[in-house]
Parts: sequence; structure tokens; C-alpha cells
Amino acid sequence: MELTRRQEIMAMLRDGEWTLDELARNFVVSKKIIIDDLEHITRTVARPSRLLIYPPTCECGYRFKDRAKFSDPSRCPRCKNEHLAPQRLRIE
Repeated sequence: MELTRRQEIMAMLRDGEWTLDELARNFVVSKKIIIDDLEHITRTVARPSRLLIYPPTCECGYRFKDRAKFSDPSRCPRCKNEHLAPQRLRIE
């Protein structure tokens, strides 16, 4: 039986951590499509499992905690640096 893209994403996130860019490259689709898939997965993942978001960080030490969006921030609000470590996603 062939899995849907969302089922494949869920399986990948159960096996390890992935960034939005890595998922988009793996499925050769835009980040917007992956974001839509992740929003759906968040609502449908079976309890007690949950989708964890490890927030992006900046070189200055700023951490985007409590960020609920799947899209990547464009720059650090503290130092205005645009080179941020991407957020990582995982199902635990």
C-alpha cells in the first residue's frame, strides 16, 4: 500500500528531526505545501504523540520560544541577523 505525502511526512518525523527546507526538498514541493501538511498533521497526530517544534535560534543567543508558526522567521528581532538556525520538527 502506498502512503500519502502526509503519511510519509509523519513517518519521517517519527524517525528523526527535519527542517521545513529538508522536507520541501525531499518531496520536491514548495514550503507552503509542507506548511499546510504540517498544520493538518498537528491536528491529526494520535495521542499521546505530538508534533514538537524546536524553535529557530540566532548566533546572538536569541531563541524564538513559544513560536507556533511553521514558517521560518526572516531575521532576529534582537540583532537583525538574517542567518538563523532553522527550526526543527519531530513527532514524539
